[in-house]
Amino acid sequence: MNPFSILDTRTKDWKNRKDWWITTCGIQSELGREDTQSRTMFWDSPTNVSVFDPVLCELMYDWFSPKGGMVLDPFSGGSVRGIVAEELGRKYIGIDLSHSQIEANKQQSNKPTWICGDSDTELDKLHNESYDFVFTCPPYYDLEVYSDSPLDISTMNDTDFDEKYKSILQKSVSKLKQNRFYCIVVSEVREQSKTGDYKIGKYKRLVSKTIDILEEGGLSFYNDMVLFNSQHQASRVGKTYFERNRKIPSVHQNILVFVKGNPDIATIEIEGGDPMCRVDGKEYLSFRHAAIDIYPNELVATEVQRRCLSTKSKYKEWQIIGEETTPTIKCEVDGIPFESPKQISDLVGLSENECRYRVDSNNPIYRHWKRTDEWDITYQEMQDLWKGIIRLELPMISCDGMEFYSLNEAGEYYNISSERVRQKLNSDKYFNWIYLDNIFIHK
Repeated sequence: MNPFSILDTRTKDWKNRKDWWITTCGIQSELGREDTQSRTMFWDSPTNVSVFDPVLCELMYDWFSPKGGMVLDPFSGGSVRGIVAEELGRKYIGIDLSHSQIEANKQQSNKPTWICGDSDTELDKLHNESYDFVFTCPPYYDLEVYSDSPLDISTMNDTDFDEKYKSILQKSVSKLKQNRFYCIVVSEVREQSKTGDYKIGKYKRLVSKTIDILEEGGLSFYNDMVLFNSQHQASRVGKTYFERNRKIPSVHQNILVFVKGNPDIATIEIEGGDPMCRVDGKEYLSFRHAAIDIYPNELVATEVQRRCLSTKSKYKEWQIIGEETTPTIKCEVDGIPFESPKQISDLVGLSENECRYRVDSNNPIYRHWKRTDEWDITYQEMQDLWKGIIRLELPMISCDGMEFYSLNEAGEYYNISSERVRQKLNSDKYFNWIYLDNIFIHK
């Protein structure tokens, strides 16, 4: 079925699919609601109580929740949303105040997790930001009264209903993960008129109040769909209502969809799949997924890909999973590998030009600065080696066991000229006077 703003339950395909769900899964959502007091004549059900549509459940789960995700329902009511969620591979947690309703739900399926209690209290026991989708349908004020419990919001006056309704909705928002969707099915309800207590019959604004509450709770109002129900029941009394005071009978419900965070990321994560890349330890399903999450207004997917393919240390935390890059070692100092003279400069505090000069120098005191391409090492292994002591210069000569960095330094120590030092180094008589052509190697 196409994701349009009008969902028509009257079509043949919809009816066939609904029958399939009810027959295949043995759904009897009206069970447990035998004592419900309903003052509407518009529900298209034999018992004249509202029964949630399984096809609507299927669409909302497919469109707005990831497979294997956790679904939270603070007004679970009948069994439909729970059964469909579990059959579609979701994990469902439903809360309802009615013990008889929960027991009836369990008789139909023990796969969902049914919690009997007041959502205003039970939600406090759940972990924040641990659910992938909130999907619910609250009482429509006192349109249907489900029990005589003082905690049941369907029994409350409008002011108390609004206060508790707001508390439950906003608590459920806190349980939703970042970058996830929230869907609630609501409908407008009129003030009740009865003999001796005439009222205008204006709407109580349940739809707009719901939007305000959820936006105030941190969600963004994202989609508004209409569920077009059967006109059969409404057509029986609609003309009477209209001719009396121009009331239009309602044959639809509002499906309000909100998003917490970024809808693009939510959509990518709903589609799922294997992670493609890793940035700073966090895995992403695609380069676009990473770009939107990290810098949504600056970074693009191609730049994420470029960084993941780069062998520069500055992008060592940007990796394609299964194709992790390693540093390209180009030089070393005192046995410690580096990717460039610039990298050496940053670590030892010399200028980049000085480091480049030493790498290419023939001066024997810099003989441990050299170009190389013989390293096969990870970024972490390279950085672990950086923790060692790096000698920036090496002694050039050894005289009687004393090491010196130049002929002048040795001459000053022995109070002779640098030329005399050279003579002794080249003479066979002074076998303890030698050039050091490698680290710690003495004649």
